[in-house]
Amino acid sequence: MADEPTTIKSRQQFVWVKDKSGNEFACPVDVLKKPEDMSEEEKKSCVDDASVPQPHAGG
Repeated sequence: MADEPTTIKSRQQFVWVKDKSGNEFACPVDVLKKPEDMSEEEKKSCVDDASVPQPHAGG
């Protein structure tokens, strides 16, 4: 039996946000109240740009 293709039910939108230290994060739009004042709790739902390996950039 062949695997069934996955059907996407909805798309999640992300935005790039910089914290006060200048670190960049990709965050789901729906978790941020005020992107310019991102809390530590909101930051937990984001992906830290520096933590993602960049194999084609030598990382």
